[in-house]
Formats: sequence, C-alpha cells, structure tokens
Amino acid sequence: MMKIENIKVYNNKNIYSDKKVAVVDVKCDIEKAQKFATYCIQIQNLIGYNLIEFYDCIKEVDKIKVLIEHDNPKVISQVIELAVEAVNNNLKIEDCQDKILKLKKLTIETELSPNTRLLKNACQKRGIRFTRIGYTDTCVLGEGKWAKVFSGLLSDHDFAQLSLSFDRELQKRVLQANGFPVPMFRVVFTQNELVQAVKELGFPLSIKGCCKNSPNFINIRTNQQAIETFNTIKNFENRVVVERFVLGNSYKVLVVNGRMVAAIKRISPYIIGDGKKKILELLSEAERQNKQIQKNILKQGFNLYDILPRGMSIYLKEATNFKNGCIVEDVTEQVACTNQQLFCNVVQKFGYQFAVLDFVTENISLPYTTIGGYIVDIETNADLRVFCQNCNVDVYGAILDVYFEKMPNPSVPIIAVSGTFGKSTILQIIRYILQRCGVETTIDFDINNFYLRNISDTSDVKLIEFNPSDQIEEIEVEPCIGIIANTLNENQIERNILFSRSIKENGYLILNINDPFKYLYSSKAKCQIVFTSAKFDHPDLKAHIELKKPCVYLEDDSIIIFDGRETFEFCSIKEIPYSYDGKLKFAIENILQVVAALYFFGVDPEIIYKFLIEYKNDSHQNPGKFNIFDINGVKVIIDDIQKKEHVKIVIENLEQIGICKLLFVCDSTKKDLIDFVEDRERIVYKDIKVFEDVIALISVAMRKAKKGEGVFIILPEPLNKDITFEIRESLARRKKNFVNNA
Repeated sequence: MMKIENIKVYNNKNIYSDKKVAVVDVKCDIEKAQKFATYCIQIQNLIGYNLIEFYDCIKEVDKIKVLIEHDNPKVISQVIELAVEAVNNNLKIEDCQDKILKLKKLTIETELSPNTRLLKNACQKRGIRFTRIGYTDTCVLGEGKWAKVFSGLLSDHDFAQLSLSFDRELQKRVLQANGFPVPMFRVVFTQNELVQAVKELGFPLSIKGCCKNSPNFINIRTNQQAIETFNTIKNFENRVVVERFVLGNSYKVLVVNGRMVAAIKRISPYIIGDGKKKILELLSEAERQNKQIQKNILKQGFNLYDILPRGMSIYLKEATNFKNGCIVEDVTEQVACTNQQLFCNVVQKFGYQFAVLDFVTENISLPYTTIGGYIVDIETNADLRVFCQNCNVDVYGAILDVYFEKMPNPSVPIIAVSGTFGKSTILQIIRYILQRCGVETTIDFDINNFYLRNISDTSDVKLIEFNPSDQIEEIEVEPCIGIIANTLNENQIERNILFSRSIKENGYLILNINDPFKYLYSSKAKCQIVFTSAKFDHPDLKAHIELKKPCVYLEDDSIIIFDGRETFEFCSIKEIPYSYDGKLKFAIENILQVVAALYFFGVDPEIIYKFLIEYKNDSHQNPGKFNIFDINGVKVIIDDIQKKEHVKIVIENLEQIGICKLLFVCDSTKKDLIDFVEDRERIVYKDIKVFEDVIALISVAMRKAKKGEGVFIILPEPLNKDITFEIRESLARRKKNFVNNA
C-alpha cells in the first residue's frame, strides 16, 4: 500500500529541477513509486498536457521522493490523488475514464484561453516575460517599468471602457453621437414598443439584448418571429435592441494601436443551382435534416423541393459565427483607405488599444461613403485565432508591437548578490555608481511573486539581495549578473546552487576565488563564470586565465580586468577610499566583485573608476554597515552582524587598518557573538528596551575608551542605522571634532 506523506508543488526553477515539478514524499517500494510517477505523467497527457514527460524517483532512508513535472498547480494535486488510487487498487489508467473527464473539465476551467495562450507563445518567441495572474486570462507582459497588464484583448489602458465594450445600447449611441455609420435601431422594453419599432424600421430585423452576453437573433422577417424572439430575450434582460438588419457582405476587422492589422470576409455556406436538380438533391444528408438550414432556405423564398435555377446560389446558414461553418476569406490587402480610416477612428474614439469591428458593406474594397456600410458591433474580447489562421499577418506580434516595438526585450536588468556576508555593501556600491550615472535603481530583499510585485516599478535596474540563509526552495527571478560573495556556512550551498542556476544564459556569475564551493556553483550555472581574486598567484585564478575565461584580480596593488581576450589595468586599489589604502581585506574583495559586476554589465570602466573613488561607505552612503567615526581620537565602528564568524573577520580586518584594542557594545541577545573575547571588562551590554538604552551603553563605552582605541557597536537593524544617524547628526550639531568613516 502506497502512502503519501507530503506534497510540495513548485511553479518556478527550484532546488530539485529547472522544470516545474511536484515533489511527493511516498512510503512504498521503488517499483510502486515508479509506477505512480508514470501514471501521473500519463494522466496529464490524457487531459491535454502533451509535453509533460519528466519524472524521477529519489530513494531516501525512510521514504522515496518522487519528482513529477507539471504545467498546472491546480490540476497536479488531483492527478496525484487519482494516480495513488490507481496504484493502490491495481487499476489501469483506462479504468479511470470518468475521473479523467472531470480532470479535463478542471483543466479547461483553470487553463489559459486559446487567445491568451497564443499571446503567451508570441511573448516566448520575442523573449518577453509573460506572468499570469492567478487562474485568470489576465496577465502581465514585460517587467518592471515596461510591464503592461492585459486581460484577454483588453490592455491596461482599456479597463475604464469595460462597461462600454459590453453594453450594446451604449456602444451604438456613442457611435451614433459621433457620426459613425450604424444601422437604425430602437431600444424597447415592452411588446407594444416592439410593434412600434417594427413599423418604424421595417423588415428584415436583428433583435438582441443590450448585454453582450444576451442572445442575438438576425434576419427576422415576420411579426411572429419578432414577438417570439423578443419574449426569448426578455428571459435574460429587460432592455432589447431592435435593429435594421443590413444586407451585404459581413466582415471582421482587427485594429491594433490605431492601425488596421487584418480583415476577413465571412461567407455563409451555400449551394449553386444547375437548373435540373431539386434543392433537396443538392444538400447532404445532414444538411437536409438541419432545421435551421430549412428555415434559412424558406426565408430566401424556396423550399426543399424547388429546382434551383442554373447559377443561382442560396445560403444555408447566416455568416455570423465561425463555429457554424462559415467560409472565411482574407481581404486585408483589399480594404479601401477610407474604410481603414473609419475603423481606426472608431477604435480611437472608444479609447481602445485593440478592437475587432463587425462591418457590413457590399464591397470593402470600395469606400463606404460611396456604396454604404455600417458598424454593426465592436468587440474587445474576440477570438483572434480566425485572423491568425486565415490572414498572412502576425496578429499577436502586432499586439506586442503596441508597447514593445522599440524594445526587443522589454525587461528590467537584475543584478543579484548572494553569500554569507558583504551582500548589502556590494549592492550599495553598485547602486551608488549606477545612480551617479543617472540610472534609477531599487534594492529588493523579497523574491516571492517578484514580477507581479514589481509591476510598473520605475527602476532602470533592479538590485536583489538573495539571502541563502532563508529557506528558499524556488526562484522566479533571472538575474543577468549574479554575485556570490562568499560561502561560510555549508547549509547555504543548496540555495547558492539554485541562485547559480537562475542566472540568464547570456549573463555572468561572479565568484570569489577563495570560495571553497566555487567550482560546484560554476558547474551548475549556464552563464559565463568570472573569478575575482585579491591574489594574482592563486593557482585556480591562473588556470582560469589559461582557459581564456574572464576575471578581475589584484596584482601589486593594481586592479586588473581580463575579459577573456585582453588584459588591462583598471586602477590602483589604494585610490579607492573604501579599501583603506588597500589594507581592508573584505573591502578589497567587495570592490573586485563590484568592478567585475559593473564591467561585465556593460558600464564603461572610466565611469566605474570615476564614481568608485568617490565612494566612502560612510553613514550617508551605506548607513549602519561598517561605518567608522573618529570622535576625539576614538574610532567608533557600527555594523549589523549576525554571526560570530563574521565578527572575527571584521576584528581581523580592523587590526589591519590599525584599530587593535576594542570595546564591544551590544544588546544582551548579541553577547554570544563575542563570547570569544577574553577580557570581559571590554564588553558593555544590557537588555535594550528603548533607544535611550543604546545611548546609555555607548556613553559608558566612550568613557572607558582611550584615544587610539575603538568602540565596536554591534546592533540589529534598524537600531544600528538609527544610532549611526544619531551620532552623525548629534556631532554635526555640536560641531565636535569627528570624521565620518575615518
């Protein structure tokens, strides 16, 4: 008996696979697990997911982890349930037809409509991100500042016109008020009003409800038909549109962004007489039995036993619905310029970006002003497949051109940083340089629902701090530049591997040469690998250079960039203030990774240099992150540190820049971070409840400290930022002798 212990569904690249997978923990033997997995694949293919083929079974100590590819998170849970039932009851998939039919129905209800699916395919061809919102047909095209919300054929500019697009009366009155040609019509509520409208308009008529969802009956030719139709529509709504039925050819025209993109002619199926055979003989068996065809023949003055004169044609169905078998002809190239201008003016007046117009005229190649023509309907959520299938036009490409024709890839570049420490400082330096270049940036710490949360974010570049300490198991974002600053904790390896796999194929992953897992990360990434090293003589760096792979390294105090072909000197590390005259080890590693990230992102080296030598990592540029004040000869260091290993690294680096004797200030909850300090008298701590407690602690430490010593303040955010601001502003007001980031 197979038992399910846990199910986890992933909808993005995840720690198990680049595919969307459901991970199922099962208790059974390996043969049953494999049978279960194949059943899950078979069921999905039977209900319409023909590209689903991947599965895997991973044997663990007390269970088996089954990975199953999926394309619909709502469906896969029920697929799993059915597969378990089939395995446990020793059934074949063919024995579960009823449940498979129910799953097919669920698939239809939760999948994209054919229209939106074609739009998604067009986006994939153009490299435009397509993000679906829930299980609706509403989606987001593009990213960030370029993102546009679409719902069916409606764009985000059209939501204000929703009521107009679904109300026939309102639509016709707007057309009429603006002088556009529409058939004569009346809106009636009672049968008496219907009779009066029939007298005024005459036959033939169209009778329809005002709501687009209501029935629509055309070519009505008798009072009895009119009354029956009216009563039918009254079951759905009170307002009824009675309209003169316009004779002529029926056309559908697609207008996108002020331009007519495609036009088709709809022709009803018909038969042509030979002067010998009866109409009955010209019809197929199915057509003879069709009551609607019989009615249409009677409307045209014939019955089934009449001989149809030679060359005369009669129509079997109304040319109103593509599903009823009407004949379609592409007339895009035949539409008269006057008619094209009419269609564009109508759509512009309604404020739509996209619309499909129903137009009736004798010949669309002649101006409507000469031979007549009428706008019968405007649709904003039409099925565009008929244009795709019958017109030599890239319909969905034209829709995407509305917003994206000047942007072959409407995406916002992402630079992301992972690692144990140094992430925020690297991002702050990158942000500072990009902003000094006039590039708008924002830093994000949350990658869940990233593209939906960042709709219309005005940033030119998004910066992301990826925290591998968090229990992140899937990642939606695709950075073009990824940086792994370092790996000090082995429990972060799995997340850093996921991070490496997420980087775009044409992007770059920047790795510290001293990271013990650098080759593991590089083997999982599909992008180019850039090594950074503070030492030129590192054997792994030399091997990297021999393989003609890019790197940024330090040689005799000079930062050297090797792009895979050429080597050139960037600048002296001592010119960069944040390096503390080239003595601060972790700052040098941060700087090398910043230079690598910006250079391979495409920023000119001279611009990087110009603004990098301005950056000081002080309380203005990176508040609360390794800020150093010189207050009357005492060095005050403020940082937000979470782990003991980081504290030790910072202390070692402080010794390198001449700050050797330290007093430590921290909250009681942080004192374990510095339990390695032998002289406990040099630790000042207490339970911090209010901000005044922090001020009191620092005051005690400052009284204890002597000139040349340091006070190391370790506080959690936002307290460390608050105290940084307080010290800076307080000293500035009192005009004390201090140097910010001394």
